[in-house]
Formats: sequence, structure tokens, C-alpha cells
Amino acid sequence: MAASSPPRASFFWFYGLDEDKLRHAKPGALVMHPGPMNRGVEIDSSVADNPSVSLIETQVRMGVAVRMAVLEALNAGAEQ
Repeated sequence: MAASSPPRASFFWFYGLDEDKLRHAKPGALVMHPGPMNRGVEIDSSVADNPSVSLIETQVRMGVAVRMAVLEALNAGAEQ
């Protein structure tokens, strides 16, 4: 018999990042997530959209370019 997953509210209460849990982090801690992000399940929108703590938008925007650069470098190494 397969285990059932907990309701979303229960999952978020235990594991989701919200402002209250973030207050327990080291001062100046930054929030990152590679995306796609499940708002209200993994992270609260108030944290994700807060420019003073969240690097999520930048991380997602730069992620494609970084992966392309890594693949190009690996491909260049393979051709030698």
C-alpha cells in the first residue's frame, strides 16, 4: 500500500518557508530556489517576492545562461 501525501497545509506548516521561519535564520540570510517554485507549498509569496531577502528571480533568470555555459564548456572539452 502506497503512503499518502500530507495535505498541503500540513506540509507547508512543517516544511514551507514563511516569514516566521525565516526570522530564525542567521541575520542577512538570503533565500534561493532554482524554480519552478510551488508558492504556498514550498515557500510563501511574501518571502519569495521580498527583494531584501530573495534571490529567486535572479537565480531563475540566470539559470538558463549558466547551464548553457556549462554545456558549452563540457562540449568544448569533449572536442579536444
